[in-house]
Amino acid sequence: MRKFSKREYQRARKLPDLDVDADMEQEEELFHYEKDHRKPIIIASMAGIAIAIVLSLFTGGFSSAANPEEVVANRVSASVSAGETLFDSEVNAGIDARDFEVTVNDNHGEARMLIWDFNSEDLDEVQILVNGQPVKEKLILTNRAAAISIPVPSTVTIKGLKDNGGGISYAAKFPNDKKTYFNTVTKGTSNTYTVKPL
Repeated sequence: MRKFSKREYQRARKLPDLDVDADMEQEEELFHYEKDHRKPIIIASMAGIAIAIVLSLFTGGFSSAANPEEVVANRVSASVSAGETLFDSEVNAGIDARDFEVTVNDNHGEARMLIWDFNSEDLDEVQILVNGQPVKEKLILTNRAAAISIPVPSTVTIKGLKDNGGGISYAAKFPNDKKTYFNTVTKGTSNTYTVKPL
């Protein structure tokens, strides 16, 4: 019985020639091709992250055109983020207690109200009533915004319970309205926010 060489065997079976060097080049090309696709994806991802970081620096916060005293003195701001602290001390910027009428783009008859201490955190306490019914018997105001769901239309009442010095100052934001309202209240008195649909 005659032995066939590898080349003869392949020809007889009509199999393609196995060329190890050509196979290596083809593998390298595939690997090179994969790298070519990864590079633009990595660059685009890095660019996207950089853009997100830059944009986050410009969002939130109060307007750079006005100082905190002016923002609070205007009483209403569309540029203050929920939970933002404007002062390092208990300062009311000379504002007095006031009632507000708020027009919101209601979401099927509901809206949210965020409330927080916009001054240095001194743990003042308030009570929140909606249409005369208490929804928060005692809320301790901190620099972290507390969220309350409210019906639209409604009347929201913020009643002062405890002043730990410097007056009870707070900010109320209605995200559906995109505005923040700055206010003060004394122990035993209250502010009202008449919330109406757009």
